Amino acid sequence: MHYLLFYEVGEDYVSRRAEFRDAHLEKAWKASARGELVLGGALANPVDGAVLLFRGDSPEVAEKFARADPYVTSGLVKRWHVREWNTVAGEDAATPIGRDAAPAAKKTPANEIGSDSPNARGPSSTTGPSNMIGQDGSSRDNGLILRMWRARSTVDKSGEYVQHATKKVFPALRAIEGHRGAYLLRRAIDGAIEFVVLTLWDSMEAVRRFAGEQPEKAVVEPEARAVLASFDNSVTHFEIIDRTDKTAGGSSFASDSAARSESNR
Repeated sequence: MHYLLFYEVGEDYVSRRAEFRDAHLEKAWKASARGELVLGGALANPVDGAVLLFRGDSPEVAEKFARADPYVTSGLVKRWHVREWNTVAGEDAATPIGRDAAPAAKKTPANEIGSDSPNARGPSSTTGPSNMIGQDGSSRDNGLILRMWRARSTVDKSGEYVQHATKKVFPALRAIEGHRGAYLLRRAIDGAIEFVVLTLWDSMEAVRRFAGEQPEKAVVEPEARAVLASFDNSVTHFEIIDRTDKTAGGSSFASDSAARSESNR
């Protein structure tokens, strides 16, 4: 679900915020990296408040942020409140209605894995080779590519996501030309389950067969959204320089390994 956090600021907000801005932004970007904060910023003309959009399974995700935000604890924000936002249209809608109008390339089961997406970047981040591989159409398109995406679920819902990924998504990936395998990783953290999805591809051309012309964007279909508490909106691409498990043909070593791992749990 989506939640809007509204800030009402004092008259001295503009003159005082520089003192607390770095700490506020650091907290905001960390929330973004966890997949909780989607967008945030001050209102303009006049600058009399701010709005932050969160994703989570309850309003607590936004409330927890506000209670510890330096803008709030310093008194810059006079009042704040959270409203649930029922989003029904757009790529990131929590409860999409009329998705038949969405681009067909984004409706395939292979994309429902949450489609591995580049993480939100903090203020000190730069666009390095890992996020730019193949974006310029250079010869790097010819290298083996790893795509990484993260998500979280509650403990109760984690098994449903594992079933969705391994029984529906992974089989669909195997049918895509240039797919070389996939890993589904998980760990328990802060009372939740974190998933990391790694997929391997012959090249960025193969990646585009899977994700379309904007391969950096994650596509999470309703079935996955229903069981995930939060997830990255974008993927990270890496060029694989070398590896030790060079199975002949390299066709399915990762998928088979992931399948064996799940079957043993």
